[in-house]
Amino acid sequence: MAEEIKTPERMEDVTDIKEITLPLIFEYIKRQGEEDEDWLIDILEGKIPTDKTDKDGNPIMRKRTFIEQRNAFTRKYFPDLAPKGTTKKSSVTEDILAELKARKRRRS
Repeated sequence: MAEEIKTPERMEDVTDIKEITLPLIFEYIKRQGEEDEDWLIDILEGKIPTDKTDKDGNPIMRKRTFIEQRNAFTRKYFPDLAPKGTTKKSSVTEDILAELKARKRRRS
C-alpha cells in the first residue's frame, strides 16, 4: 500500500517535496508579491520544447507537468527541498526567460 502524504497547511511546515501541492504553492505565492505571481503565471502557462519537431522542423511545445512546476517552485523559493542533481540547462533557461518576460510586462 502506498504511503499517505499529509499536506501541511503552510509552505513553512513542509519537510518533503512530495507534500507540496499546487494549492499550497498558490497560497504561498499570494503572500509574496506581484512579481512572484507573474512568475507563477509564467510557470503555469509557459510551454517548453519537447525532443520532437513538427513538419517544418520547429520544436513541438508542451505545458510543464506538475512535477516540473513543483521543482521550479522549490528551486526558486525552497532550494533545500528541491531535488538534487536534477537541474537541467533547459529548465534554468526557462526560469530565466519567464522572469525576464515578467519584468518586461511590469515595465510596459
